[in-house]
Amino acid sequence: MLFRKRLAQLREAQGLTQTKLAERIGAGPQYIGHLETGRIKTPPWDKLKKLATALNVSVGDFFFVEGIDENADELRAKIYQVAKTKNVKLLRKYYRLMLVAREDWPVDRDEQQGG
Repeated sequence: MLFRKRLAQLREAQGLTQTKLAERIGAGPQYIGHLETGRIKTPPWDKLKKLATALNVSVGDFFFVEGIDENADELRAKIYQVAKTKNVKLLRKYYRLMLVAREDWPVDRDEQQGG
């Protein structure tokens, strides 16, 4: 999904107009419209960070949307498919990536039990 479409999706989910979001990040009233139409291709890093903060998302959420709509069972099935490899080196890499992505590792008991 293009950045501009994802930005519009996140903005609309927050119930914000383009002008209101622009105000929140200290930009001109047409800035968000220019981003969402592609008139501005890629915002500078400082604007990306301000957009993420204003929308209460991470910068990565603008670019990585795979799996965002799946439920827990669907995501587990996808993870299982990726992890079916017999390549131990690759499995270690996946495991390390999961550890890095998880700030409060190890998982607490409530989460392990689905609570």
